[in-house]
Amino acid sequence: MRTPGQQRERRHGVPLQPRVRRALERDGWRTTLDFRENHVRGLDGRLLRVEPIWIAEAERYVGHVEVASAEGSTAEEAWRRVADDISESRVRQFRRVRVAR
Repeated sequence: MRTPGQQRERRHGVPLQPRVRRALERDGWRTTLDFRENHVRGLDGRLLRVEPIWIAEAERYVGHVEVASAEGSTAEEAWRRVADDISESRVRQFRRVRVAR
């Protein structure tokens, strides 16, 4: 039994998000992840394969809105591509932002 004022050890579980995504969020980026499937069919209409597509997006406001987006066959690949785009300043910037009142 714990006595009042006694600190208990913190327990950390397995991180749920990729490290790259958590690093982006710590740097002030809001992130989203989306998934879709491309169904590739033959000329006769038969399903040949299903291609997974992960879309990672990051945005932040620093006097203007900056947005970066990338796709990958895995979530980790999509996050890595977004982080690479951000580190190389390949982001879209929007200067005119309307704020709802």
